[in-house]
Amino acid sequence: MKILIYGSTGFVGKYVVNKLIGKADVFLAVRDETKAKNQFNGKVKTSSILYDLVAPILEIKPDIVINLIGILRETHDNTFEKAHYEIPKKLIDSSLRVGVSKFIQMSALGANLNSKSRYQKTKAMAEEYLKKSGLDYVIFRPSIILGKEQKLFEDFKKYSKIAPFFLAPCDAKVQPVNVYDVADCFEKAVNTQLKNQIFELCGPKVINYKELFEFALKYIGIKRPVIPVPKKTFLLMLPIFSVMPDPIMTLDQYYMLEEDNVCSGSYPGVKDLLGNLRDPFSF
Repeated sequence: MKILIYGSTGFVGKYVVNKLIGKADVFLAVRDETKAKNQFNGKVKTSSILYDLVAPILEIKPDIVINLIGILRETHDNTFEKAHYEIPKKLIDSSLRVGVSKFIQMSALGANLNSKSRYQKTKAMAEEYLKKSGLDYVIFRPSIILGKEQKLFEDFKKYSKIAPFFLAPCDAKVQPVNVYDVADCFEKAVNTQLKNQIFELCGPKVINYKELFEFALKYIGIKRPVIPVPKKTFLLMLPIFSVMPDPIMTLDQYYMLEEDNVCSGSYPGVKDLLGNLRDPFSF
């Protein structure tokens, strides 16, 4: 079985690739082939997307395509529309051309065509395009994924150099999932007959952001008080954030904060796929 993975060198991608190595013929669609091969100790094959995004699909003709490409913040050259909709659309169209048997898409909890958040709206746009494409698919919608490389930890390290305390929205909730559970779910989607299903990936516990921030600070060994405030406080602070080189929060992220990042129960989840759940705070 040939599996082609896009977004393989990112946080989640590393875990998914390592889970699949030795269980399938793994190809990575990457810009820097040498770097990718070194990252996985030469245990994978690579194909360049430096000049043509879909060339690996057309050349390899994989059985399964996994798309993990996603961004948390936009740049001038890389918008949510481009990363979350235009790129998946091209991958889906090319997968249809070569007869890919299954397309596995990393989406996001809260994906909604009517969302004020363009992050969530564009994730939903890709979902809809995939569902209508005629390809067999599996879509994963994770809550915040916790693992050693989670960007939250690096952000706290950086901001703790200037911040004597941190604010956390007290009226918003999240349901973190362990990165190893996420990788296992992708493996399950690859190695079973699962198709045409959406899964919400959450851990066993719903927490507030104060608890999440306190965990992150403890994990990186930094002592700072976390002060709970209403989430509307962050809306008032957006003008200040907007002039920062690396804003603490954007308006789009605030829109995402308006809805709790927890599983709805309308779709199957990690337990349905794996039978149990790891502790999201132990990795």
